[in-house]
Amino acid sequence: MKKAYWIGLSLLLMIGLVAFRPVTKPSEVLDNIKNDYKVNLDDFNNQVDLLLQEAHQYQEEKISKTNLQNRIIITREAYKKVEPFVEYFQIQATTRYINGAPLPKVDESAPEHAVIPPLGLQTLDETIFSDEANAEEIVELAEQLKRHWRDIYLYERSRVLQHRFVFEAMRYQVIRIFTLGLTGFDTPGSVNAIPEAMAALHTMEQSFFHYQKLVPKETKKLAQLISDARTYLEDNNDFDTFDRLHFLRKYINPLYSAIYNLQRNLQVEFVEEADHTVKPVNYHSEHIFDEEFFHKSYFAQVAISDLDDPKKIELGKILFYDPALSRNFKMSCASCHHPDKAFTDGLPKSKSNKPGTTTLRNAPTLVNAVYTDKYFYDLREYDLERQVKHVVQDSKEFNMDFLDLADRLKESEEYMQLFKEAYGDRDKYIISTWSISNALAAYVASLTSFNSPFDQYARGETDEIDASVKRGFNLFMGKGACGTCHFAPTFNGTVPPNYKESESEVLGVPITPDTVDVVIDPDMGRMVNGRVRDELAHFQYSFKTTTVRNIALTAPYMHNGVYNTLEEVVDFYNRGGGAGMGMDLPHQTLPFDNLQFNQQEMGDLVSFMEALTDTVGMTSVPKILPKFEHHPEWNKRELGGTY
Repeated sequence: MKKAYWIGLSLLLMIGLVAFRPVTKPSEVLDNIKNDYKVNLDDFNNQVDLLLQEAHQYQEEKISKTNLQNRIIITREAYKKVEPFVEYFQIQATTRYINGAPLPKVDESAPEHAVIPPLGLQTLDETIFSDEANAEEIVELAEQLKRHWRDIYLYERSRVLQHRFVFEAMRYQVIRIFTLGLTGFDTPGSVNAIPEAMAALHTMEQSFFHYQKLVPKETKKLAQLISDARTYLEDNNDFDTFDRLHFLRKYINPLYSAIYNLQRNLQVEFVEEADHTVKPVNYHSEHIFDEEFFHKSYFAQVAISDLDDPKKIELGKILFYDPALSRNFKMSCASCHHPDKAFTDGLPKSKSNKPGTTTLRNAPTLVNAVYTDKYFYDLREYDLERQVKHVVQDSKEFNMDFLDLADRLKESEEYMQLFKEAYGDRDKYIISTWSISNALAAYVASLTSFNSPFDQYARGETDEIDASVKRGFNLFMGKGACGTCHFAPTFNGTVPPNYKESESEVLGVPITPDTVDVVIDPDMGRMVNGRVRDELAHFQYSFKTTTVRNIALTAPYMHNGVYNTLEEVVDFYNRGGGAGMGMDLPHQTLPFDNLQFNQQEMGDLVSFMEALTDTVGMTSVPKILPKFEHHPEWNKRELGGTY
């Protein structure tokens, strides 16, 4: 009896202790995360000081180059622990001064040319690991890093965190780890990508640990996933052989999804509840290769109500195939953008409206063309609607004034009815420069493709894919460094994790396929695009980084169509581009060292790119074109144009 009494009393005491145990408040969780952030900020600040100190010692020949290389590795790994929050809050400053690509940058906010030289950790990493590490340059870079970091450091130590910030920062970090970290983009000299990914996951693990007392079951599962990811990285730490595709399916996609689910379970507000501006990334997407990963309206700068309106899309489609948009009734948008060729034309340079002549450049694909912050090879236009005017007004293309075009279309009762159905709520603009451009933009923006065989495998919807595709993807995202310019998941130059800026590259594209007597194509590219801010030496021969999606359908390749096959393109990159083949190109952004791919590796890269083919649902054409009642001769025009 006594034994039962004492057991009962013990149980009551335990229940009482549990009942009166202090409950962790959400604010306490944020306090703990903030304290961890401060510790990591202090650590990185100390490492910056040590880096500067050792840079001076290297200049004075008191330490070896190896010592300095170890220091930059330690400093960069310390940065990775503050990176999720620092780059979430200070993305412009960090891109310019702390951890941006080792390339000159243009300050778009300045009233005149303002070029920011290569600065920050990536530039230091590249310089310190170069064959000829210039001590004076390293000291200057380290001093600049310290100077720019100081203000960020002081500001971030007093940063007020919200739960939403934590979850958003960590989801962006997942994207960053995969697209910029494991590709080697962040570590151009040391290629210390895998240890840095482990350091980046450390902060994620550290932060979510504090949520365990609020939602123990969900957080424990997430913590285990992060721990398993770090273990996999530790066990598979060779950069060239690392299986990025396995890591994507097994860890990156589940992490991206699990963080979102934890945020939802905790009922933490989502971004659109606090900030109503449209962002590039659709925060509610399940993973990086989700078909709905992006918000098209952000890139197109067109209201989503217009982009998703079936009537506007269908009207844009009819306009796209109608040569009535050109002065001579012979050219349409489809003249240079054939649906069976992923909306290219199969020519080195597109035909102009003058027989025997061509336009300046090759016709790029329109599939996924919306996912960029600037349009055309030379990045001269910011707006998808305004992009249309260049084609309509170009003397080599439609050679048409927009006001004349609007008047022409008004002479068709069918067109008047189609525009009324699509734009009837805006009587003033029923057929106008704006409505014509808007309809065409809606159609082009509808041409999106994220459902290729590779996408389906990446999302885990199928487990069947050729081994050469797997090998090719891992080469593309690793040893080949292709993914450091053609960023996932668009595989174009739109830079993750925010996807707000599109890059151009100087590749040294030759005028002929000759690999012996190599002569650069004279097209100056971005440097002469008409934008005063781009009239800079480092933009000479610079062209937009276009997507490799659907590339199996878009030959010939490069802005001048110089290469007829993907094998030739891979060979060009394998040789180190123009500089690798002997050109004098001081501003070439493509590494000019030989990649030393063997035949199988080159074939694997081609296999991967071919697996990105998907034009399903995009290739249908209108059956007939609208009639012009008072111009029977206009009704003889051919669907899609005669050339």
